[in-house]
Amino acid sequence: MFSFFQKETPEQLKAQAKANYEKAAALKAGTRESASMRVRIALLAKAHLDSAFVEGAERTGTWQELCMLAIARGEEKPEMPAPSYFHRVKMQGNETYTYTWIPEDLTDEVFAIGARYQTVQIDAHQSIAMVQRIADEICQKDLKLDAPFKALQFLRDELEAAGETVNIPAGGSSAAAQSAGDAEDKSADAT
Repeated sequence: MFSFFQKETPEQLKAQAKANYEKAAALKAGTRESASMRVRIALLAKAHLDSAFVEGAERTGTWQELCMLAIARGEEKPEMPAPSYFHRVKMQGNETYTYTWIPEDLTDEVFAIGARYQTVQIDAHQSIAMVQRIADEICQKDLKLDAPFKALQFLRDELEAAGETVNIPAGGSSAAAQSAGDAEDKSADAT
């Protein structure tokens, strides 16, 4: 029996998330509708970046524990974790959820940054700068927005609560790019 209240499956929602991102990236600037859609997709991309970073840190922490157990038992280490390319996020202001998607290479990069943060290869400031560079790229290149969002706001808030100053602006500033470059140089030296 057909129901008008039939909910979409997770697979349909994931496909729609990817299609919405791609549609927003393909829109021409100039109309109020296109600006509205690009801003909405930017907010979902922000949630996606946060989720991918946290997932990278958490799954790497779990993987490290499993590796220690495997070594203690004389077994082979498990494979390193891989990111999820779709993230389920709660919609602001209500109890519904949706899926987010950004290009997979960017998700891979943010997941890896979360993993490097978890393994103390980079610090919070470097993590923010590196993810901010990706956020700026999404907003400026893909979504053609003048004002990018601030990436990893939850981590910025934690640092500020601890009395640290966070000087990593959104918007492709040279300071954010320099901090990200410095972090990448330091991690390359560590390997």
